[in-house]
Amino acid sequence: MDNGLLHEMITEMYQRTKAGKMTRQERIEAITALSGAYFDSTGEHPEQSALERMANLVLYEELSDSHPDKVARTEYPIMSDEQLARRKEGKHRKKNDNPRIEVPLSIGQNFGTDGKNHSYPVRRQRSERESAYVDKVSLSKNKSRRRKYRKFISGKSPGQFTVNIASGEKTYH
Repeated sequence: MDNGLLHEMITEMYQRTKAGKMTRQERIEAITALSGAYFDSTGEHPEQSALERMANLVLYEELSDSHPDKVARTEYPIMSDEQLARRKEGKHRKKNDNPRIEVPLSIGQNFGTDGKNHSYPVRRQRSERESAYVDKVSLSKNKSRRRKYRKFISGKSPGQFTVNIASGEKTYH
C-alpha cells in the first residue's frame, strides 16, 4: 500500500461520513484497520498529513459544527480555524455584527475583584514641552536659592543671630 492509495481510502471515508453512512465508532475502527494495514505493508507509520486527515475524520462532528454558540453548548468545544479567527481577531464578521472580540487574560491579570488596578505604578514619560518647562522653573528656583544661601553665609540675611554659650548673649546680624 502506498501513500496515494492511503489518501484515496481516507477521502472515500470522508465521503461516506459526509453522506451519514459511517458513525464515529465505525470510523475509528476503519482508521485503526487502515493504519495497521499500512504499517504491515510498508513497515513505517503513515506520513504526517495522512495522520492529520485521519484525526480530523475522527473529530468530524466537532470540526463541522458551525453553530456560533457551540462553546457554550458543549463541554469541550473544538473550534475550526475560521471560528478561532472570528473569536480572537474579529475576522469574518458582518458589518453590523457584534464588534466585541476576545480579550487576552493578560490585560486583566492585575485587576482585583474590587475593580482596582493593583499593578505597580509606572511613571509616565514627560513630553519635551513639559521637560523644557520643568528645566526653566528649576533653573530660576536654583538661582534664587543660591542667592539666599550666599546672603545667609555672608551674614547679610535678616533674622540671623549667634548665641554666646558662656554668657547666653544673642547677637543679631
